Amino acid sequence: MRKWWTAAVLAAALACAAAGSAYAGGWVSENGGWRYRSGDDGSQWLSSGWYWLDGDSNGVSECYYFNAEGYMLADTVTPDHYRVNADGAWIDDAGNVQIRTEGPLGHDQTSQTGPAAGGVQQPQNGSSSGTGPLGTDTFSAGSSGPLGPLGTDASSASTSGPLGPLGPLGSGADTSGTQSETEAVEEQPAATGRVIDPSRPMVALTYDDGPQTGAGNRIMGTLAQYGAKATFFLVGDRCASRASEVQRMVAEGHEVGNHTYQHKYLQKLSADQIRYQISQGSAAITAAGGAEPALVRLPGGLNNSTVLANVNYPMIQWSIDTRDWDHRNAQKTIDEVLSKVRDGDIVLMHELYDATATATETIVPELVARGYQLVTVSEMAQAKGVQLQPGQLYYNFR
Repeated sequence: MRKWWTAAVLAAALACAAAGSAYAGGWVSENGGWRYRSGDDGSQWLSSGWYWLDGDSNGVSECYYFNAEGYMLADTVTPDHYRVNADGAWIDDAGNVQIRTEGPLGHDQTSQTGPAAGGVQQPQNGSSSGTGPLGTDTFSAGSSGPLGPLGTDASSASTSGPLGPLGPLGSGADTSGTQSETEAVEEQPAATGRVIDPSRPMVALTYDDGPQTGAGNRIMGTLAQYGAKATFFLVGDRCASRASEVQRMVAEGHEVGNHTYQHKYLQKLSADQIRYQISQGSAAITAAGGAEPALVRLPGGLNNSTVLANVNYPMIQWSIDTRDWDHRNAQKTIDEVLSKVRDGDIVLMHELYDATATATETIVPELVARGYQLVTVSEMAQAKGVQLQPGQLYYNFR
């Protein structure tokens, strides 16, 4: 396996080395994702492979992967089995960002210590206010030209060019007309007297990778309108900065699950590292005001015998995968759910994307109209008479 990975890294390096680093055009937000114009006249898109780009206009080129439709991948494993981090840059097995820097001999491929890989999602589009789901205020500097994957903070969005795919959500960001987090918690208290009828069909909607304030509050707003509950699998190190959203989840009766501390792929880790990701994830979620998680969702659903032996929680997989991280298209997410849904299904979506929040606005009322009860994972297991066991994988409750 190690030989395969070494060969894969070398192949990716060669692919990037073969790609150019200067292209006409620039970043374009489209259909909830980010594309990059190419060609002499900027009329084409970079697609189906790796390209060196100075994505954040800092004078250093990183290697980005674009899918067949020309959308940049981020925070995921690419189709050819390499990893890119939350900023869209390729990282090696040690978590080093692959970059090219100017030197005496021109562009040389080097590596620089960078963040470890994230999960299996792609970036949400930056909005007109310059917000994005995964950035941090570290990169919230104004700019007078086009920005790449790190975008800019909403409070300093005085840019004259398009914003990059992963700008941070600033304190002054537009959340598309949603209530503030504090107002939402105060005005929408948790429901009481909730009754689930085991004789009626039910579905568990689940959302991974939050908390993400903009899309998450939109999703919860829709759920509240229809008395629906969902399960949110949260990444621990994202919770402290968005504690109000975590608290709203609990206040409104949603289930909060553990999606590890740093969204690491657990099958690549040692037993001690796996236990650390789980224990720290639960601690961070609880510290942010979330109920202590009783469930775990493995990043990517990926596991092996070491994972199963060291995650002392029920592990919740899914029976409907919307792949919203891949297409970032609300209608495709809607169609995937409504064309396949059955009693006892667990539906996988992601809290990161506005397109998913938009899809939820159609999925929830339609499922309710069809007679489904929208419940948490634990509620559905109990209603179906399933005793959840630590170390076990669950795909549905039929």
